[in-house]
Amino acid sequence: MAIENISTITADRLRQYELFSDETISAIAGFARKQARYKTYQDFFNDMGMPKPNYFIAKNGAGVPFVKISPTIKPLGTIVLHLPMANPLDENQLYHIATVVGTNPGYQVIAFGNPSGKPYSYKQQNLSLWQKVSIALTNKMKPLVAAELEYLQAQGVTQAHYVGYSYGAHKAMIESYYSEPASVKSITLIDPVAHPRGFKQLVHDFKNTFHPMGEYVNQTGLQTYFDARAAAAKTKHHDRALTRPINIAIGVILRRVDFIKMLEKVLKRQPGISATVAWGTESELTNDAHLKVSMHRLKYDSKQNVHPLRIKAGKHALGNDVYLYAAIIRQALSLT
Repeated sequence: MAIENISTITADRLRQYELFSDETISAIAGFARKQARYKTYQDFFNDMGMPKPNYFIAKNGAGVPFVKISPTIKPLGTIVLHLPMANPLDENQLYHIATVVGTNPGYQVIAFGNPSGKPYSYKQQNLSLWQKVSIALTNKMKPLVAAELEYLQAQGVTQAHYVGYSYGAHKAMIESYYSEPASVKSITLIDPVAHPRGFKQLVHDFKNTFHPMGEYVNQTGLQTYFDARAAAAKTKHHDRALTRPINIAIGVILRRVDFIKMLEKVLKRQPGISATVAWGTESELTNDAHLKVSMHRLKYDSKQNVHPLRIKAGKHALGNDVYLYAAIIRQALSLT
């Protein structure tokens, strides 16, 4: 896509959703013009201040990979970013993170990676078999985010904006729930698994999310994004990622979780926060009718600070359009 066209095309595409403010659309489209000028994704990463991923090891020996990027203008706060299941801090996900950084220059961004296949196994996560069983079969899910919470505490992060896509949305909720009361500023949850279902059905629904992914990637028109995804694909880490014990345990969670009940618990524990939930009306993992009714109830009947963003004709893979992904996050931040 020609550099001079990408801004206009991105703005027109975002405007068609009828969800985003003029300010959000202008900011994302303006950044798209800048982003299209980079010759390599590494040039883009360098300009955004993207460091190489590092590890944080908690006092109990558990660990988590992370990247931390400082704001480039007057600080507005911290965005804590969570990725989909089995997605590590590879070139593909770093590209998503860097796009969030570039479209929100006033925010410090901290992003945590997830266990995956080689070379992203992250043995430093160091969860015991009992912890994995507990995560899968009980409501004791704190071990999933304990290292992240300890890292944020060590960094003195308070009043953070928690953001997550897919399983990352659930992880953002879990982290918000286990944070100290009144210590969370907002949560932005993008296309979570919306309701309980059988494990076989969950696997089937996940498989159906892959086919539309290419269309969301291609409509960005970003050669550097295509290159970053190609570099990540060379490791083939997803081939074995979903068979790792921790990801099986996470799959069991997603099979049985009731998203709305979990969100209500977070809202009760963190009163006054802003909560934005974005989902595709044709998503394989949500249920449009269920979320439409439930989010209406939370927004109007409970008088909570809740903001539904219903993405018309959106599939679960919508988060792979880095401009739609960034627009959802920027819009949610503007509502806090």
